[in-house]
Amino acid sequence: MKQERSGYLKIGLTGGIGSGKTTAARRFAALGARVYHADEVSRHALDPCNDCYSRVIETFGVDVINDDGEIDRRRLGEIVFADESKRRALNSIIHPYVIRELLKSAEQDLKNDPNGIAVFEVPLLFESGMDAQMDANIVVVCDEETRIRRVIERDQLSREQVAARIRAQMPEDEKRKRADYILDNNGPHEHLIQQVDVLYATLKAGEFIN
Repeated sequence: MKQERSGYLKIGLTGGIGSGKTTAARRFAALGARVYHADEVSRHALDPCNDCYSRVIETFGVDVINDDGEIDRRRLGEIVFADESKRRALNSIIHPYVIRELLKSAEQDLKNDPNGIAVFEVPLLFESGMDAQMDANIVVVCDEETRIRRVIERDQLSREQVAARIRAQMPEDEKRKRADYILDNNGPHEHLIQQVDVLYATLKAGEFIN
């Protein structure tokens, strides 16, 4: 059903670690969407000049600081993925900052483009509550073994470390239930690209689920 548009579309894009959401995001960008990456913003959240930096140190202690005075992201990751309460504490610091910065960037870029599409690649889209601010939400799905293999090769992590990161995220079945659109990345790369192309055309035409 065609929807009336009062401004640019805000589209959430998520998926479990290693699912292929970044590949989908790159394709959306190639098609003309403005794509914003939560991971890029969250990395800057831990810069020494940012308020999140001091709050993280207050919460987790000086042991998370490396010799250069920066936060050791690998060490911090080991801490939070081993302790649910600490992971929630970190998210409560980082999520509001990331959401605010993502939406601010999109507004600056697209406020005068009512036909524009902003795609927000957010690994914790539903967990952070950012999905509620989107016009539609997309989840990229892929079987767990493939995801584990990809992340081990990409990030040089152990199988146990990858499994811990998967367990720390919302189960894929729950993401499927909450998403408006599902992109299946269990097949060839070209199959995912084709799905993105079709969905982008749907969004561009205003025939999206609301």
